[in-house]
Amino acid sequence: MAIPTHEELFLTILKEIQKGSYKRTEMFSALKNTIQKQWNLTKEEMNQVVSNGNTKVQDRIGWAMTFLTKAEFVEKDPNRKMSYIITELGKQALEDCTKNNIPLNEKYLKNSPNYLSNWNVKSQVEEKTEDVGKNKNDENKTEEFDLEATLTTMKESVEKELMEKLRTMEWQDFEDFCAELVVKMGYGVAGQRGKRVRDGGVDGTILAGDELNIKEKIYIQAKRYNIGNNVASKDIQAFLHVITKAKAKGVFITTSLFTPDATDAAMDDEKSGNVSLIDYKKLVKLCFKYKHGIAVRQTIDLFEVSL
Repeated sequence: MAIPTHEELFLTILKEIQKGSYKRTEMFSALKNTIQKQWNLTKEEMNQVVSNGNTKVQDRIGWAMTFLTKAEFVEKDPNRKMSYIITELGKQALEDCTKNNIPLNEKYLKNSPNYLSNWNVKSQVEEKTEDVGKNKNDENKTEEFDLEATLTTMKESVEKELMEKLRTMEWQDFEDFCAELVVKMGYGVAGQRGKRVRDGGVDGTILAGDELNIKEKIYIQAKRYNIGNNVASKDIQAFLHVITKAKAKGVFITTSLFTPDATDAAMDDEKSGNVSLIDYKKLVKLCFKYKHGIAVRQTIDLFEVSL
């Protein structure tokens, strides 16, 4: 299984920390064992290292703790140095989510009264707990707020939510979503999109044109698949047959991946610019680049002295 995101760790952390006061190192050790068993992670996955030198699992635990602290579900134990305890708000959230089967995610955290105000960016924060690998003598030191790591974590969360929504939407909506993305990329105009076609392996067409009125059709194939259900070579070959016969260009989009044979089948046509294959990874990047299906929630200005 994939390494859990920081959001997926919220509930696991609260369940663990409700057992009593935990020093950071104790909590990380207990959580790593729990996470490995719960998500059936391999040793290789547990040992994956990120740019800051920590393992990815440590990093995710650290940021999950930061989010829970901002929501005031977890706090420092006033009676025990460098330790954490669950708060009354945290106990209520744990009971609410467990009994009512409610996802404990960032959306839920926003219901906490001071969550948003607590996210005022500081140059240093003590809440971040991802330095479990440091020497115990350094436990009293505050840590520099890693804005880049925070944004990366948030971006990963948005990427995951976006793909979940795309994989569960109606197929007609997904095909429209893909066609609108191609239009946003500059290939055609929304008002000139052709009717949806359900035969010949084509889900829709776009009439692409430029200022010189040179026009051609772009055929779109959109497959709303789950991971593991990859696009096969026969699907690509059928699509290539259609666009070749129509003397058109083609875009094949999927929320999964293409098999190696499928990629090989399209290799020559991709090189010549006749077809483009877009798997879920490339689809997410394009959605972010063209702000399609996502919205910018907030921008932050970072300043430095220029004298």
